[in-house]
Amino acid sequence: MSFSDFNISDKVVDNLESQGITEPTEVQQKSIPIVFEGKDLLVESETGSGKTLAFSLPVIENIDGEGVQALILSPTRELAKQIAKEVNKASDDTIESVTIYGGVSYGPQIEGAKKANIVIGTPGRVLDLLKKNHLDVSGLDYFVLDEADRMLDMGFQDELEQIIDFCPSERQNLLFGATIPHGLKRLCDKYSIDPKIIRIERKKHTRNLKEGYINCKKDNKLSTLYTFLKQRDRDLSIVFCQTKNTTRWLADKLRKNGFKAQELNGDMSQHQRENVVDKLKQKEIRVIVATDVAARGLHIDDITHVFNYDVPDKADTYTHRIGRAGRQGEKGEAITLLEPNDHQKFRRLKKQKKIPRINRDEIEFEEADM
Repeated sequence: MSFSDFNISDKVVDNLESQGITEPTEVQQKSIPIVFEGKDLLVESETGSGKTLAFSLPVIENIDGEGVQALILSPTRELAKQIAKEVNKASDDTIESVTIYGGVSYGPQIEGAKKANIVIGTPGRVLDLLKKNHLDVSGLDYFVLDEADRMLDMGFQDELEQIIDFCPSERQNLLFGATIPHGLKRLCDKYSIDPKIIRIERKKHTRNLKEGYINCKKDNKLSTLYTFLKQRDRDLSIVFCQTKNTTRWLADKLRKNGFKAQELNGDMSQHQRENVVDKLKQKEIRVIVATDVAARGLHIDDITHVFNYDVPDKADTYTHRIGRAGRQGEKGEAITLLEPNDHQKFRRLKKQKKIPRINRDEIEFEEADM
Protein backbone atom coordinates (compact mmCIF):
# COMPACT_ATOMS: atom_id res chain seq x y z
CA MET A 1 0.00 0.00 0.00
CA SER A 2 1.18 3.54 -0.77
CA PHE A 3 -0.03 6.97 0.31
CA SER A 4 -1.43 7.49 -3.20
CA ASP A 5 -4.01 4.79 -2.43
CA PHE A 6 -5.64 7.24 0.03
CA ASN A 7 -6.21 9.87 -2.70
CA ILE A 8 -3.52 12.03 -1.17
CA SER A 9 -2.26 14.63 -3.64
CA ASP A 10 0.87 13.99 -5.69
CA LYS A 11 2.57 17.01 -4.15
CA VAL A 12 2.17 15.66 -0.60
CA VAL A 13 3.21 12.16 -1.70
CA ASP A 14 6.33 13.65 -3.31
CA ASN A 15 7.10 15.56 -0.11
CA LEU A 16 6.86 12.33 1.88
CA GLU A 17 9.00 10.40 -0.60
CA SER A 18 11.71 13.07 -0.40
CA GLN A 19 11.97 12.15 3.29
CA GLY A 20 12.11 8.43 2.55
CA ILE A 21 8.50 7.87 3.66
CA THR A 22 6.88 5.67 1.03
CA GLU A 23 4.68 3.14 2.82
CA PRO A 24 2.05 3.97 5.45
CA THR A 25 2.37 2.35 8.87
CA GLU A 26 -0.45 0.30 10.33
CA VAL A 27 -1.92 3.19 12.32
CA GLN A 28 -1.84 5.34 9.18
CA GLN A 29 -3.50 2.64 7.06
CA LYS A 30 -6.33 2.26 9.55
CA SER A 31 -6.79 5.92 10.55
CA ILE A 32 -6.46 7.95 7.37
CA PRO A 33 -9.54 6.53 5.58
CA ILE A 34 -11.72 7.13 8.65
CA VAL A 35 -10.52 10.73 8.97
CA PHE A 36 -11.34 11.29 5.30
CA GLU A 37 -14.83 9.92 5.97
CA GLY A 38 -15.36 12.74 8.46
CA LYS A 39 -15.78 10.53 11.52
CA ASP A 40 -14.47 11.16 15.03
CA LEU A 41 -11.57 8.92 15.93
CA LEU A 42 -9.97 7.58 19.12
CA VAL A 43 -6.69 5.78 18.50
CA GLU A 44 -4.51 3.76 20.84
CA SER A 45 -1.08 3.36 19.31
CA GLU A 46 2.34 3.51 20.84
CA THR A 47 4.89 6.27 20.51
CA GLY A 48 6.84 5.89 17.28
CA SER A 49 4.07 4.18 15.30
CA GLY A 50 3.45 7.12 12.97
CA LYS A 51 0.49 8.83 14.62
CA THR A 52 1.42 12.35 13.52
CA LEU A 53 1.01 11.63 9.82
CA ALA A 54 -2.08 9.53 10.57
CA PHE A 55 -4.00 12.66 11.60
CA SER A 56 -2.06 15.39 9.79
CA LEU A 57 -2.19 14.07 6.22
CA PRO A 58 -6.01 14.17 5.91
CA VAL A 59 -6.03 17.56 7.63
CA ILE A 60 -3.48 18.92 5.16
CA GLU A 61 -5.48 17.57 2.22
CA ASN A 62 -8.71 19.18 3.38
CA ILE A 63 -7.40 22.65 4.25
CA ASP A 64 -9.29 25.06 2.01
CA GLY A 65 -9.33 28.83 2.19
CA GLU A 66 -8.29 31.07 5.06
CA GLY A 67 -8.64 30.95 8.84
CA VAL A 68 -7.78 28.39 11.48
CA GLN A 69 -9.25 25.09 10.36
CA ALA A 70 -7.26 22.67 12.52
CA LEU A 71 -6.13 22.85 16.15
CA ILE A 72 -3.59 20.24 17.20
CA LEU A 73 -2.77 20.05 20.92
CA SER A 74 0.15 18.23 22.50
CA PRO A 75 1.36 17.96 26.11
CA THR A 76 4.81 19.53 25.64
CA ARG A 77 6.56 22.23 23.69
CA GLU A 78 9.04 19.71 22.30
CA LEU A 79 6.30 17.54 20.86
CA ALA A 80 4.40 20.54 19.47
CA LYS A 81 7.51 21.64 17.60
CA GLN A 82 8.09 18.13 16.27
CA ILE A 83 4.50 17.87 15.05
CA ALA A 84 4.86 21.25 13.34
CA LYS A 85 8.05 20.08 11.66
CA GLU A 86 6.29 17.00 10.23
CA VAL A 87 3.26 19.02 9.13
CA ASN A 88 5.43 21.59 7.37
CA LYS A 89 7.49 18.95 5.60
CA ALA A 90 4.36 17.21 4.29
CA SER A 91 2.29 20.25 3.32
CA ASP A 92 2.69 22.65 0.39
CA ASP A 93 3.36 26.36 0.41
CA THR A 94 -0.32 27.30 0.39
CA ILE A 95 -0.85 26.08 3.97
CA GLU A 96 0.18 28.26 6.90
CA SER A 97 0.85 26.85 10.34
CA VAL A 98 1.90 28.33 13.67
CA THR A 99 3.31 26.69 16.77
CA ILE A 100 2.08 28.08 20.09
CA TYR A 101 3.71 27.26 23.43
CA GLY A 102 4.84 28.96 26.61
CA GLY A 103 8.27 30.13 27.63
CA VAL A 104 8.70 32.45 24.63
CA SER A 105 7.32 35.86 23.66
CA TYR A 106 3.71 36.25 22.55
CA GLY A 107 4.31 38.52 19.58
CA PRO A 108 5.36 36.09 16.83
CA GLN A 109 2.73 33.56 17.92
CA ILE A 110 -0.06 36.15 17.88
CA GLU A 111 0.98 37.32 14.40
CA GLY A 112 1.27 33.72 13.20
CA ALA A 113 -2.18 32.87 14.51
CA LYS A 114 -3.72 35.66 12.39
CA LYS A 115 -2.82 33.91 9.12
CA ALA A 116 -2.56 30.27 10.19
CA ASN A 117 -4.66 27.43 8.80
CA ILE A 118 -3.23 24.94 11.29
CA VAL A 119 -2.44 25.79 14.91
CA ILE A 120 -0.19 23.40 16.82
CA GLY A 121 0.37 24.06 20.49
CA THR A 122 0.29 23.23 24.16
CA PRO A 123 -2.95 23.66 26.14
CA GLY A 124 -1.81 26.44 28.47
CA ARG A 125 -0.62 28.94 25.88
CA VAL A 126 -3.41 28.09 23.41
CA LEU A 127 -6.04 28.74 26.08
CA ASP A 128 -4.28 31.97 27.01
CA LEU A 129 -4.49 33.25 23.42
CA LEU A 130 -8.10 32.17 23.11
CA LYS A 131 -9.07 34.07 26.26
CA LYS A 132 -7.29 37.18 25.01
CA ASN A 133 -9.01 36.96 21.60
CA HIS A 134 -5.70 36.50 19.83
CA LEU A 135 -6.80 33.15 18.40
CA ASP A 136 -10.04 32.59 16.49
CA VAL A 137 -11.23 28.99 16.18
CA SER A 138 -14.82 29.75 15.21
CA GLY A 139 -14.28 28.14 11.80
CA LEU A 140 -12.50 25.08 13.15
CA ASP A 141 -12.98 21.79 11.29
CA TYR A 142 -10.50 19.58 13.17
CA PHE A 143 -9.80 19.29 16.89
CA VAL A 144 -6.81 17.01 17.44
CA LEU A 145 -5.26 15.73 20.67
CA ASP A 146 -1.88 14.03 20.33
CA GLU A 147 -0.72 12.05 23.36
CA ALA A 148 -4.13 12.77 24.84
CA ASP A 149 -3.51 10.31 27.66
CA ARG A 150 -0.37 12.18 28.71
CA MET A 151 -2.21 15.51 28.72
CA LEU A 152 -4.75 14.12 31.16
CA ASP A 153 -2.00 12.53 33.22
CA MET A 154 -0.20 15.89 33.39
CA GLY A 155 -3.34 17.62 34.70
CA PHE A 156 -4.48 19.43 31.55
CA GLN A 157 -8.11 18.27 31.67
CA ASP A 158 -9.45 21.64 32.83
CA GLU A 159 -7.55 23.49 30.09
CA LEU A 160 -8.72 21.03 27.45
CA GLU A 161 -12.35 21.45 28.47
CA GLN A 162 -12.07 25.23 28.38
CA ILE A 163 -10.48 25.05 24.91
CA ILE A 164 -13.27 22.77 23.67
CA ASP A 165 -15.81 25.35 24.84
CA PHE A 166 -14.25 27.86 22.43
CA CYS A 167 -14.57 25.43 19.50
CA PRO A 168 -17.65 25.09 17.28
CA SER A 169 -19.85 22.09 18.05
CA GLU A 170 -19.69 20.93 14.43
CA ARG A 171 -16.12 19.72 14.21
CA GLN A 172 -14.21 16.49 13.74
CA ASN A 173 -12.42 15.17 16.83
CA LEU A 174 -9.24 13.13 16.43
CA LEU A 175 -7.81 11.77 19.70
CA PHE A 176 -4.54 9.85 19.76
CA GLY A 177 -2.56 8.28 22.60
CA ALA A 178 -0.46 5.31 23.62
CA THR A 179 -3.32 4.27 25.90
CA ILE A 180 -7.02 5.03 26.26
CA PRO A 181 -7.57 5.87 29.95
CA HIS A 182 -11.00 6.22 31.56
CA GLY A 183 -10.51 9.98 31.78
CA LEU A 184 -10.32 10.21 28.01
CA LYS A 185 -13.51 8.21 27.62
CA ARG A 186 -15.24 10.48 30.15
CA LEU A 187 -14.10 13.50 28.14
CA CYS A 188 -15.69 11.99 25.04
CA ASP A 189 -18.93 11.31 26.90
CA LYS A 190 -19.09 14.82 28.34
CA TYR A 191 -18.79 16.44 24.91
CA SER A 192 -20.91 13.89 23.01
CA ILE A 193 -17.93 12.61 21.06
CA ASP A 194 -18.75 9.15 19.71
CA PRO A 195 -15.51 8.09 18.04
CA LYS A 196 -14.52 5.13 15.97
CA ILE A 197 -11.95 3.32 18.13
CA ILE A 198 -8.73 1.88 16.69
CA ARG A 199 -6.29 -0.09 18.80
CA ILE A 200 -2.90 -0.98 17.36
CA GLU A 201 -1.32 -3.94 19.11
CA ARG A 202 2.05 -3.00 20.53
CA LYS A 203 3.75 -6.16 19.32
CA LYS A 204 3.07 -5.26 15.71
CA HIS A 205 5.45 -2.33 15.69
CA THR A 206 7.73 -2.90 18.68
CA ARG A 207 8.37 -6.60 18.20
CA ASN A 208 12.10 -5.84 18.15
CA LEU A 209 11.98 -4.23 21.61
CA LYS A 210 13.59 -6.51 24.16
CA GLU A 211 12.51 -5.96 27.77
CA GLY A 212 14.16 -7.22 30.93
CA TYR A 213 14.80 -6.45 34.58
CA ILE A 214 17.74 -7.01 36.86
CA ASN A 215 17.89 -7.19 40.63
CA CYS A 216 20.36 -4.90 42.34
CA LYS A 217 20.98 -3.43 45.75
CA LYS A 218 21.13 0.30 46.32
CA ASP A 219 24.90 0.28 46.79
CA ASN A 220 25.56 -1.46 43.46
CA LYS A 221 22.83 0.22 41.38
CA LEU A 222 25.15 2.80 39.84
CA SER A 223 27.71 0.15 38.94
CA THR A 224 24.97 -1.97 37.37
CA LEU A 225 23.89 0.91 35.14
CA TYR A 226 27.53 1.79 34.44
CA THR A 227 28.21 -1.75 33.25
CA PHE A 228 25.21 -1.84 30.91
CA LEU A 229 26.03 1.55 29.43
CA LYS A 230 29.69 0.65 28.94
CA GLN A 231 28.68 -2.49 27.06
CA ARG A 232 26.49 -0.30 24.82
CA ASP A 233 28.73 2.76 24.53
CA ARG A 234 28.03 3.24 20.81
CA ASP A 235 24.28 3.49 21.37
CA LEU A 236 21.98 6.33 22.41
CA SER A 237 20.21 5.82 25.73
CA ILE A 238 17.66 7.46 27.99
CA VAL A 239 17.87 6.77 31.72
CA PHE A 240 14.64 7.54 33.59
CA CYS A 241 14.57 8.78 37.17
CA GLN A 242 11.73 9.81 39.45
CA THR A 243 13.15 13.12 40.69
CA LYS A 244 15.03 16.11 39.32
CA ASN A 245 17.69 15.75 42.00
CA THR A 246 18.39 12.18 40.92
CA THR A 247 18.83 13.24 37.28
CA ARG A 248 21.45 15.80 38.30
CA TRP A 249 23.26 13.41 40.64
CA LEU A 250 23.25 10.51 38.22
CA ALA A 251 24.26 12.52 35.14
CA ASP A 252 27.19 13.94 37.13
CA LYS A 253 28.27 10.44 38.23
CA LEU A 254 28.08 9.15 34.65
CA ARG A 255 30.19 12.06 33.37
CA LYS A 256 32.78 11.37 36.06
CA ASN A 257 32.87 7.79 34.81
CA GLY A 258 33.58 8.81 31.24
CA PHE A 259 30.13 8.97 29.67
CA LYS A 260 28.86 11.83 27.53
CA ALA A 261 25.74 12.28 29.67
CA GLN A 262 23.39 15.17 30.38
CA GLU A 263 20.40 15.59 32.69
CA LEU A 264 16.99 16.71 31.40
CA ASN A 265 14.51 18.00 33.97
CA GLY A 266 11.85 20.60 34.62
CA ASP A 267 14.23 23.00 36.36
CA MET A 268 15.99 23.64 33.06
CA SER A 269 14.91 26.43 30.72
CA GLN A 270 13.30 25.65 27.39
CA HIS A 271 16.50 26.66 25.59
CA GLN A 272 18.61 24.39 27.82
CA ARG A 273 16.29 21.42 27.23
CA GLU A 274 16.25 21.94 23.47
CA ASN A 275 20.03 22.17 23.49
CA VAL A 276 20.32 18.82 25.28
CA VAL A 277 17.96 17.14 22.80
CA ASP A 278 19.87 18.61 19.85
CA LYS A 279 23.16 17.33 21.27
CA LEU A 280 21.71 13.82 21.54
CA LYS A 281 20.38 13.96 17.98
CA GLN A 282 23.83 15.08 16.79
CA LYS A 283 25.37 12.35 18.98
CA GLU A 284 27.48 14.87 20.86
CA ILE A 285 26.14 13.17 23.98
CA ARG A 286 25.13 9.54 24.28
CA VAL A 287 23.01 9.44 27.42
CA ILE A 288 20.12 11.59 28.63
CA VAL A 289 19.15 11.21 32.30
CA ALA A 290 15.55 12.44 32.47
CA THR A 291 12.43 12.75 34.53
CA ASP A 292 9.16 11.65 32.95
CA VAL A 293 7.83 15.19 32.64
CA ALA A 294 10.95 16.43 30.85
CA ALA A 295 11.04 13.46 28.49
CA ARG A 296 7.38 13.55 27.42
CA GLY A 297 7.09 14.30 23.76
CA LEU A 298 10.68 13.35 22.95
CA HIS A 299 10.82 11.75 19.51
CA ILE A 300 14.38 10.73 18.69
CA ASP A 301 14.38 7.85 16.26
CA ASP A 302 17.92 6.61 16.98
CA ILE A 303 17.43 5.83 20.68
CA THR A 304 18.25 2.17 21.17
CA HIS A 305 18.11 1.74 24.95
CA VAL A 306 15.89 2.82 27.81
CA PHE A 307 16.93 2.22 31.40
CA ASN A 308 14.51 2.60 34.31
CA TYR A 309 16.90 3.63 37.06
CA ASP A 310 13.82 4.25 39.18
CA VAL A 311 10.65 2.20 38.73
CA PRO A 312 7.72 4.35 37.52
CA ASP A 313 4.52 4.68 39.55
CA LYS A 314 2.08 3.82 36.75
CA ALA A 315 1.82 1.21 34.02
CA ASP A 316 1.11 3.93 31.45
CA THR A 317 4.35 5.66 32.40
CA TYR A 318 6.28 2.43 31.94
CA THR A 319 4.70 2.01 28.50
CA HIS A 320 5.68 5.53 27.47
CA ARG A 321 9.21 5.14 28.77
CA ILE A 322 10.04 1.95 26.92
CA GLY A 323 8.33 3.29 23.79
CA ARG A 324 11.27 5.66 23.34
CA ALA A 325 13.46 2.78 22.16
CA GLY A 326 12.96 0.48 19.20
CA ARG A 327 10.86 2.99 17.26
CA GLN A 328 9.44 2.19 13.83
CA GLY A 329 10.36 -1.47 14.20
CA GLU A 330 14.06 -0.86 14.87
CA LYS A 331 15.79 -2.99 17.48
CA GLY A 332 15.70 -1.66 21.02
CA GLU A 333 16.16 -2.70 24.62
CA ALA A 334 14.45 -1.61 27.83
CA ILE A 335 16.02 -2.61 31.15
CA THR A 336 14.59 -1.91 34.61
CA LEU A 337 16.84 -1.85 37.68
CA LEU A 338 15.00 -3.28 40.70
CA GLU A 339 15.97 -2.72 44.30
CA PRO A 340 14.51 -5.25 46.78
CA ASN A 341 11.56 -3.02 47.71
CA ASP A 342 10.67 -2.34 44.04
CA HIS A 343 9.32 -5.79 43.19
CA GLN A 344 5.74 -5.32 44.34
CA LYS A 345 5.40 -2.08 42.37
CA PHE A 346 6.98 -3.67 39.29
CA ARG A 347 4.59 -6.63 39.42
CA ARG A 348 1.66 -4.21 39.30
CA LEU A 349 3.16 -2.42 36.31
CA LYS A 350 3.74 -5.44 34.15
CA LYS A 351 0.42 -7.09 35.14
CA GLN A 352 0.00 -10.20 33.00
CA LYS A 353 3.02 -9.42 30.85
CA LYS A 354 6.03 -11.66 31.34
CA ILE A 355 9.27 -9.67 31.47
CA PRO A 356 12.36 -11.85 31.83
CA ARG A 357 14.88 -11.45 34.61
CA ILE A 358 18.48 -10.77 33.62
CA ASN A 359 20.80 -13.13 35.50
CA ARG A 360 23.48 -11.17 37.36
CA ASP A 361 25.74 -14.22 37.44
CA GLU A 362 26.09 -14.09 33.65
CA ILE A 363 27.36 -10.52 33.62
CA GLU A 364 30.86 -9.34 34.46
CA PHE A 365 30.17 -6.15 36.41
CA GLU A 366 32.54 -3.22 36.67
CA GLU A 367 32.70 -0.83 39.59
CA ALA A 368 31.78 2.77 38.91
CA ASP A 369 33.63 5.56 40.66
CA MET A 370 31.40 7.25 43.23
